[in-house]
Amino acid sequence: MARRFWEGAIRGGYVGHGETYLNPEQTLWWSKGGELRGTSPERIGFLRKIMEEGPAEGLNPLPSDWDVPRAGVDGLYYLYYFGFNQPKFREFRHRPGIQYWVDIIDTWNMTVCRLDRAYEGTFRIELPGRPYMAVRMTRKEE
Repeated sequence: MARRFWEGAIRGGYVGHGETYLNPEQTLWWSKGGELRGTSPERIGFLRKIMEEGPAEGLNPLPSDWDVPRAGVDGLYYLYYFGFNQPKFREFRHRPGIQYWVDIIDTWNMTVCRLDRAYEGTFRIELPGRPYMAVRMTRKEE
């Protein structure tokens, strides 16, 4: 479920959470509300936090390569989501002269790891080779 929320957010959609299995009270969450079960509500909350930390105007879907969709504000902020893919590294190509802070986001374990330096132009980022990873790039202010 959380992967679908990330995919939707990066691709410009709006995703809702609805549980349709019967529970002990025999109510369906999408029609009656109540308590969401499972692990996805917490992970969806983590996505919300990531989105709220982004640009105030929100994210736009941006032209993407075949292997990873991205959203953001061109030249200012980028968010890439790898979903099921599990690369050990990724090469990124951005305009020279603009530096970015890079964060590796583990959307499953809900952690953010800021890399120790800023990057610009064409650069390679090592990744953990696990599913559900994201990369966030924030323009470094001079």
